[in-house]
Order: sequence, then C-alpha cells, then structure tokens
Amino acid sequence: MTRRPGLRFTGFVAFAVRKGSLLSGLAFSLIVARRLSEEDFGAWTYVGRLVSYFAVTASFISFWAGRDAGRGGRPLKTALFGSGVMATLLSLVYLGVVGFSSGAIGREPWVVLLGLMQLPVLHLLNTVEGVSYGHRPVVSAYGFAVFEVAKVFFAFVAVYVVGLGLAGVFASLALAQLVQLLILIYLQRDLLGGVVLGDLLRWLKGFSIPLMGIVNGFVYGLDVFLGGVLYGSALPLAYWQAALTVALVVGMYNNLVVGLYPALLSGGGGGEVEKVFRFAMMLGVPMFFGAVFLGEDILRLLRPAYVEAALALYVLTISYWVSGLTSLLATIVSGIEDVDRQSNVSFKDYSKSWLFHYNFVVFLLNAVYVSVFSAVAVVARAAGWDAADTAYAWAYVHLGSSVAGVMVGYFFSRRRVVFRVPWASLLRYAAASTVMVAAMYPLYVVLPVSNTAVVQFVRVGAMLVVGIATYLVAVVLLDREGRGMVKLLITRLTS
Repeated sequence: MTRRPGLRFTGFVAFAVRKGSLLSGLAFSLIVARRLSEEDFGAWTYVGRLVSYFAVTASFISFWAGRDAGRGGRPLKTALFGSGVMATLLSLVYLGVVGFSSGAIGREPWVVLLGLMQLPVLHLLNTVEGVSYGHRPVVSAYGFAVFEVAKVFFAFVAVYVVGLGLAGVFASLALAQLVQLLILIYLQRDLLGGVVLGDLLRWLKGFSIPLMGIVNGFVYGLDVFLGGVLYGSALPLAYWQAALTVALVVGMYNNLVVGLYPALLSGGGGGEVEKVFRFAMMLGVPMFFGAVFLGEDILRLLRPAYVEAALALYVLTISYWVSGLTSLLATIVSGIEDVDRQSNVSFKDYSKSWLFHYNFVVFLLNAVYVSVFSAVAVVARAAGWDAADTAYAWAYVHLGSSVAGVMVGYFFSRRRVVFRVPWASLLRYAAASTVMVAAMYPLYVVLPVSNTAVVQFVRVGAMLVVGIATYLVAVVLLDREGRGMVKLLITRLTS
C-alpha cells in the first residue's frame, strides 16, 4: 500500500494549492467578469449552481467508496462505473428542466443547455475526488492544481481570444475538469481494481446517509436558484457572486483539515483534532483579516460596478470563516462514525447512527436558511430594493446559518471526541495578523485606486506580497506551531 503523507503536510499541500489558485482564480474571474455582461455573469452563476444540484449526487457513491479506500479497498473502477450510469440518466433529466429554468430568469433555453457541457464530467470528477478524500486527500490537491492552470488557459483562448462569451466559459470549465479527472484517475490507478457489483449494492444499502448529504447539498444550493426566481432577475446574483468570489477565499483554510478524515477513519482521536485545529487557525485567521482589508479593492479589480457589493462581502467574509469551523466539526463526526465497519449492517443501523442524526439536523438548518433567503428575495422585490442591497441582506441570512451550523457541529463532535480550543494560539495569530495589516496600510494609502485592471492589479498584488511576507515572519517569531511548520517544509523539500 502506498504510504500516506503526514497529517499536517497533507493539509498544507491542499491549502497551498488552494492559495496558489488565488492567482489563477483571479485571472479566470478577471477574464470572465470583464468579458461577460452583468446579466451573463449572473446567468453563469445560476446555471453553474443548477449543474451542481445534479452533480452533487455523486456523493451517493463516492461517500462509501472513499471509506472503503481508506480501509484498504480498491473501489475506484466500481465507483466510476456506477457514476457513469448515474450521470447519463441525470443528463436526460436535466434536459427536462431546461425550459422552466431558463424562463425563470428570462433567458433563452440555450443558456441553460450550456450546463450539459459540464454535468457528466463533473459527476465523474466528484466521484473520483470522493474516493481520494478517504484514502489520500493530497491527490485531490494535485488534481485541483492542474485544473486551475488548465481553466485559465482554456478561458483565455475561448473567452478572451476567440470571444465565445458565455459558451466559452462553460467549455473552458468542462475541458479543465476533464483534464483534472484523468489526472486523478492516473494518480489513484492502484485503487482501480475491478467492477464489483456486490460492493455497489452494499453502498446502496447504506443510501440513507449519503442521500441525506445529497439532499442537504440540494437544499442549501436552492438559495441562488430561488433568489433569482423570486426576485425575477439574475442581477442580484451578479453582486452576490462577486462578493462570494472574495469571501470563498477565506473559507479555504478548511483545506488544512483534509488529512484529518483518513486519520480518524484509521483510529485517530482528540490529539489529531487539536493539531489540525491549531494549524488551520494559523492560516485561517490572517486570511480573514486580509479579506476584510483588501475586499473592496479586489471587487474593484473584478469590475468597478461590483464595489457596491462591498457590504455584502464583509458579512460573507465573516460567514465563510465561521463555515470553515463547521467543516472541521463535520469531519470529526464523519471520521469517528464506525457503523459501516459491521459486516451485517442494516438500513436500521445506518438510520440510528450519529452521522445520520447530524445530517438530518443540518438538513433542517438548510431548509430554514433557504426559506429565510427566499423571504428576503420576495421582500426585496416588493420593496424595490436594488441588486446590491438585496445581496447585502442575503449575506446576513447566510451568516446566521453559518453560526447555527457551528453550534450543531460542536454539539455532535464533542459527544464523540474530547478536544481543547487553543485560545492562546488564536491570540498569537490575531496579533500577527494585526501586524500584517499594519504593514499593508502604507501601500493602501500611497498606491492609487484605479478602475483600470492593470493598475488595480498592481495595487492589490503589492499589498498581498507585503502582507504575506510580514505575517510569515511574525508567526514564526510568535508561535511554535509556525516554526514547526517551517521545519517540516524544509525537511520535506530537502529529503
């Protein structure tokens, strides 16, 4: 069996790749936001979310396949076979909702049909990634790095050079995801094995838990869909997506915990949780400070009109930082669950597990979130709120949902694993982040604010370079965990 990378190293690689994706993501967003109209940008957000509703069903297979892989199985080929059949059927269903979906936002059916470029490959990709999360999460990070480079290249050619517009955006993403899929299969070729229908049937036997996860993803994703339908326009979605583009960066620190899941599956406990939590906070805290400080500048870089989404951005930044904690707690609940270790496990056993109970409570929270989100959209339309104000109100709904999610995750995880919150480390990271902001402030004052992309890019890039360098020095000086991470990296790079 291939040796798995260490807990912190796996998390660092995943995080480093996601952080590196900031530049590629910024380049991609810049190409898309500058070349698409605001209506097309909103339509891309809408159709992309619609596609994700269908592709999330891959977890029905990948959830159990990943756990099998983490315990020494070779389920990849079986998982791909099942996912391929499912993706074919879902593509036919997608065709049936094109008319309604396009009419809901006042666009032509061909706009929604563009999503079929992504749906099959995204479903297969989600399946292969799910297997890697339970076995070697670092593989997923490598594949994502390839995807980020590929999507910028394809978008530059299709959208910027050829001028294919919205169709070019979907084609670029589909091609990049196909490349990512092939890379992930190659890197996990030792898990291919054969197609074992018995394993597929065994996974289906435990459908209640992944099904609940699928339903949760579907319900949670209804926010953008219903928001656009009830408001009657995709325009607020453009401001929402612009703010989300920056806020999502803050939530990237949850990638630092990806190594925890296979560690818990193989018998880990509170010690691993505390180690991962300190490591996640070491990089999650400065990301929060940086996003708040640079948020408006980044919005201006995307498109000057999106500066109006700054208030929504600040609220979403807090919300996605909190959501990162929810991801950590959910990993604990899932990793500690051992109901599927039984050879004669029944549907009743699955439905009585803590993991099922947790997912059911999360479902109730998501249903409340979408209901309130929809109510705000109705009020916004009736009261004549503009698009930016509507996105701002939605952001507060999202924040409330994130806080509730952390409370639920803490309740369920503390009943299974005892761990301490490292308050002293959090204070050190906050102090180092304050120093980081202080170092960026002179550039914030001196460098000109501009609606010209190149000039604004220089402004943002200069502050980022200074901020990152300052924080790294500060955290190494102030925190033992920071010094340990530097030693680990030096050891890895020189060994």
